[in-house]
This record gives sequence, structure tokens and C-alpha cells, in this order.
Amino acid sequence: MTAPTAPHHQFLASHTVGDVLLEKKTRNDQPLIDIHVTTTVEKVFETLLVNDILSVPVYRNFNNVKDYVAIIDAYDLLSSLEEQGFSFESESPPDTEVLSMPVAVLVGMTNSSSKLWTCQPTLPLNQLIEMFTKHRVHRVLVLDELPPRPDIGITDGDNSASDEDNDPPRRQPNGRLVSQTDVIRFLLEHNHQLGPILDISADKAAGQALKYAREYLGATTADHLKSTPASISIHHQAWSALQTMSTAHASCVAIVDADGGLVAEMSAADLRGINPKRIHDLTRPVLVYLKTSQGSLKRPLSCREKFSLGQILSGVVRNHSHRSWLVDDEDRPIGCITLSDILAMFLE
Repeated sequence: MTAPTAPHHQFLASHTVGDVLLEKKTRNDQPLIDIHVTTTVEKVFETLLVNDILSVPVYRNFNNVKDYVAIIDAYDLLSSLEEQGFSFESESPPDTEVLSMPVAVLVGMTNSSSKLWTCQPTLPLNQLIEMFTKHRVHRVLVLDELPPRPDIGITDGDNSASDEDNDPPRRQPNGRLVSQTDVIRFLLEHNHQLGPILDISADKAAGQALKYAREYLGATTADHLKSTPASISIHHQAWSALQTMSTAHASCVAIVDADGGLVAEMSAADLRGINPKRIHDLTRPVLVYLKTSQGSLKRPLSCREKFSLGQILSGVVRNHSHRSWLVDDEDRPIGCITLSDILAMFLE
């Protein structure tokens, strides 16, 4: 454990979520995109694709005010397909009814959607990073005021009136999302203030966040995922890649050639834009599916063991990536450094 007086500890303790959002606003002043609990799963897929986002807050109406109940991401959408028994294994076509279901059915289905993580702009960055890493959270809803949570269940319809007639009137929440990517960008912008932590080698960072996942993944699963990143052959279907990711509890899957060399990657984010007309695209070979959905086949970001944490930090930001694959001399993946892993290093 690094001494609390280390430069990176001092930096994180002296900067807040508000500082990150202020720099984010100068780059992209996009208003918060959110959806109502009655929005269909298909529409959520479309919303993520059209707005080039990976998650979206879900709200219901309470006393004519937006009451946020969860943040749904692409992984939750994948889980919804599997939970409803979606499969291409039988001869009959897959049931796409799940796509017409309200997004309310997804809330609570996964660890990330079972609790709405919120904070205020004054929260120090070290506490935000603890949220991200120790609770496997990727995005937090930032509210100027944290309203009391109404003790009523989630329904498909609006709750326009409260059972408590004497409740004081509430203002519409001024919500913004802060993500792991936002914090990673902020750290890179201020790398000159972080000290020697940026010199740590990449092999020390691979799977670093998994030590916090042992409680709900189990020690065996977490240790296996750290030493053996999830992967499939280039000859498998796209749907097989998503199933492998789900079974391994991984955020992504490496696509490898016959020699085990890294060729591509796939994550739940590649499901964005799926609708009944495109659902059968998932039966295509994974590389064909990725090229069709992305427009071109993108080379995954990778690194060697002796790369520094500073180089990884710079690489994921400049390549708009959410991970860097740790590869050996034959370009075979031997580890995966996610944004959670990078942030977990700053808690050491």
C-alpha cells in the first residue's frame, strides 16, 4: 500500500467530481440523455447507438418530477436477452419479444442496475474511484441535491402523485453522468501531478480491480479471469462471443486467430442498435459482424508487460478505448487491463 502522502493520493483527495465535470463540459457540453421506465428495450438499444453512449439513466415520474431509479448499460441489455432465454441454438427463430418489453424489467437484473449510484459534485475523487472499483460501477449519476428515495416500487406507468400530500415540492433534478472514462481523461490531463505511480509496469495493473470482485464472483472465478482473459476463435459466431463474455463474467472477449494471436475484441457495446430486423446478424462469424456493425474492423489496443501505467493511461484515452490487452511476444493475450484496473492502481 502506497503511503497516503504519495502525490497521486494528495491529488485525488484535493480534487472533486465537480472538477472532472467542469473539464468534461469544456470538451462536450451535451445535456444528459435519459429514458422513461416504459421505454422498450429495442428503443434503448437504438438510443445508445444514435447518441454514441454506453449507458443511460432510467427515470419514473414522481410528483411530476423525474425520479431516477437506475442506470442501464449495454451489459444489462445482454443480460436481459439471456434472462429471457434468447438463443439461436434451436431450429426455430429466436423470440424477439424481449425487445418490445419495457426497460423497467431490466432494473435489478444485474449488479450494476440493482442500485442507483449517485453523488454530489463535492465528492473527492478518491471516494469516486472507490465506487468505481470496489463496487464494479462504471458510471455515477451526479446530482446537485440528493433527494430522498420514495419508498414505492417501480412500475411501467407514471406515479404522478405521492401518498404524502404534505411532501414539499421538488425541483427537477439537474443530473449529469460521470464515468470511468471521464476520470481517466482527467488524470491524463493532470499526469504531471501524479508522481511515480505512472512508472509502474503494465503487468502489475492487469486484473487489479478483480481483487474487489472476489466477493460476488468468487475467488476461483476472479483469479481465473485475471490469469486467463476470455477469448474465442475468429470462426465463432458473434452471439458465441457474447455468451462467452457473460459466462466468464468478463466485460469483453478477445477474438484470436489459429495461433492464439489477438485479432479483434467484442463487448456488450457491440449490441447497440440491435432490432428484430438485425437480430440474425448475431449468427454471422464474429469478424463479419464486427466489420458490419462498426464499418471497419478495428485493431484492439494492446501493450507489453514492460509498458508503464502512464503509457496505458495515454493509450486508452487517445484510442478511445476501454481496455488494453496485455500480450506476449507472439501477440497472444495474457491479460486485460480495463479502466477499472487502471483506477484501482490509484487506490494503492
